[in-house]
Amino acid sequence: MDLHELERDEILNACGPGEMVRLKPGEFLFREGDEASCLYVVKSGTLRVMSGITVYETLRPGAIVGEMAIIESEMPRSATVIAGTHAELAAIDLDKFLSLLANTPSFALTVMRVITRRLRVMNQRSRAGHGA
Repeated sequence: MDLHELERDEILNACGPGEMVRLKPGEFLFREGDEASCLYVVKSGTLRVMSGITVYETLRPGAIVGEMAIIESEMPRSATVIAGTHAELAAIDLDKFLSLLANTPSFALTVMRVITRRLRVMNQRSRAGHGA
């Protein structure tokens, strides 16, 4: 789910230039099983969310990824994220996440919508795979 432009700009501005991650096509943001400490907001480019050879989602500017790392502390990454193009992302650690929640309350709803949408997609795929 994409953030509204205003929200995205506010979040990216709050992150500052030191928290940007830049990837080349084919570079990994993270791999399934990696340790996790932050979520990311895609500023530019596209990335693929994968598990094994299955592509679950293509991320575009404004997308959030890695949100489970903030919500479930000390859990490993549940998927692999690889850049499809040159990409730039804002890294948001727990402190910044809590600040965003305090200063931009709609961000919490946005994160919940992302999680809910992804859960629905996984449920649909699971039912389709079992003939239900």
